[in-house]
Amino acid sequence: MKSHLSFFLLVLSLYSCDQSASGTGKVEGLEVSIDTVIIDTGEDFINLRSGIYFSGSSNDGTYLFNSGGTSPYLERINLETLTFEEKMDFDADGPNAFGDYVYGVSADVNNNLILTSHFSTSIFNSKKQKLKEYRLIGRNFEGDQLVKGEQFTSKIIPTKDYTIIFGLVENHDTGEIFFAILNEETDFLRKVKLNGFEKAKDFTVRYQQGRGASVSPQNTEIVRLGNKLVITNPVFSKIAVYDLVEENLNYYSCLPTLTAPEKVGTYTREVNSREEYNSRKLKIGKEVTFLPLMSDSTNNQYVRISIVGLPKMNDQGMLEMNDHNVFISILNDSFEVIKEAAVAGGIGKLFSTPIPQKPFFKDGKVWLYLNVHDELAFVRLGLNS
Repeated sequence: MKSHLSFFLLVLSLYSCDQSASGTGKVEGLEVSIDTVIIDTGEDFINLRSGIYFSGSSNDGTYLFNSGGTSPYLERINLETLTFEEKMDFDADGPNAFGDYVYGVSADVNNNLILTSHFSTSIFNSKKQKLKEYRLIGRNFEGDQLVKGEQFTSKIIPTKDYTIIFGLVENHDTGEIFFAILNEETDFLRKVKLNGFEKAKDFTVRYQQGRGASVSPQNTEIVRLGNKLVITNPVFSKIAVYDLVEENLNYYSCLPTLTAPEKVGTYTREVNSREEYNSRKLKIGKEVTFLPLMSDSTNNQYVRISIVGLPKMNDQGMLEMNDHNVFISILNDSFEVIKEAAVAGGIGKLFSTPIPQKPFFKDGKVWLYLNVHDELAFVRLGLNS
């Protein structure tokens, strides 16, 4: 990257607020500082066709790995030095094959890479050697079965020895979501229905076009934060948490004070035109959307972003989503909201692009993707609580 783009810092705004009590105690204000950094790529470049939506961080937060999608490579970015370090080329075929389309990248507790593709999930070490491959489609299981319309969705999370995996199963007919535990050695599957998560299906929009279809889903996601597996959906603030030590599943309301706790509108799922499809997405986006939780391990807290769309009429008389209200919540280790703030400074426009945001938390800051003349940059929200 050109030297004049190696690094810059912009303090855009400070915002704090105090709100009335919610849950078991008073929700305090939160001061948010904003700065921007650009990744130095030298003479190389980073493929930003999908932004960083198909990326994941190393377990220690040092590196960001951006997937090449259908191409067998990862781009390794050092978040400490803000430099692009390496294009990691993987094998296209053979025992260390990358996968047909890697749309999920994360790290396990051993700091190995978990690469999720259409038909399998594979574990790779830093030398790009495949340590384990999980194939979950077309398998017969002991214990609970996958009935018609059900399949594993999202990424899977393995234990340290890779014998047990945790994940989500969705029934595409009913919208039901299940928390799943699979023993790879015995093929024993256990499914636990996630109460209320089927509500997300009411906010999915589908437009059939011949043999194909456009679908705007509300995907349930699972992440590992310390010794807990946290399951979230964009439609509501409620979460499900599986404790890996106590081996139990609990629900938490995580009630905010600055937004509604869930989407409440009534919408038709199937639409008959592209115009109706786009209009329905905008109406659903006007209601609050909750992003997955992130962990602030230094303070034993959790961080969450929520957004509310602000559609506006363009010059052609069509509604378009070009801005959002953005909110940050801090949750304690009991998953109660204890601090909140609305974020000013034009941050809402970062959530109004075709490429969805995929925030991550590092060094006391929330990092948000920004494209600066096809160079990778991040807007960072410092939480000065």
